[in-house]
Amino acid sequence: MAAGEDIADTPGWPFSDSADEQERPAYEPDDDWTTAPLRRPAQLAVIDPPATAPRSPAARSAKSRVRTRVARMPRVRPRAALRRAEVDLTRVLPRFGAMHMSHSLATDWLRSGGVRMKSTGNCSSKHVHHCTSLDSVRTGTIARMIELKRESGCPIMVTGGTEAGHAPGQYSHGNGYKLDISHNACIDRHITRYHAKAGVRSDGARLYRSGSGTVFADESDHWDILFR
Repeated sequence: MAAGEDIADTPGWPFSDSADEQERPAYEPDDDWTTAPLRRPAQLAVIDPPATAPRSPAARSAKSRVRTRVARMPRVRPRAALRRAEVDLTRVLPRFGAMHMSHSLATDWLRSGGVRMKSTGNCSSKHVHHCTSLDSVRTGTIARMIELKRESGCPIMVTGGTEAGHAPGQYSHGNGYKLDISHNACIDRHITRYHAKAGVRSDGARLYRSGSGTVFADESDHWDILFR
């Protein structure tokens, strides 16, 4: 650049006043760049469901399903039922041994323990000597009879209880301490083999005693047993 030249006369200078520069149209913004107004999103109209009239009981029952399945009763296992009926001797003795039982309750206990009972007159009155009654028998007496059945594994038939006709006394049939059972080879063998001899009673019956104090008197047609 020569000295004295004006910098504005330099070709290509952005701020030059050349013809090319003057012919260039002025910058005008494009209409497409104009800012469009913002539109709000359309709001969803919430339409309430139409109110339904309450159905009548007949309509409800018409639409409800009818169950035709037959109800089944729960199955009971025979062995489980027998275990529930068995007498828990550990709870009976000695806490409730002195309590007296009715005839029906005592027979139920014996039956649940596998002990049978026989009455010569097919009766259970306590006041008739040819009946077999367990009325007012001690709980401990019945429990020990069931225990004898379990220990021996023998069939046991009770033939005498608290009915009239037996000898009186504190530890007698009438007070619920004694029961009679019939002879059979199994129970005879068990009593004579596993119980100690205890002499002879005044009427000639041979006596055997257990460790718990039970006394077995061998009479002619039955065993007379005292449970103390």
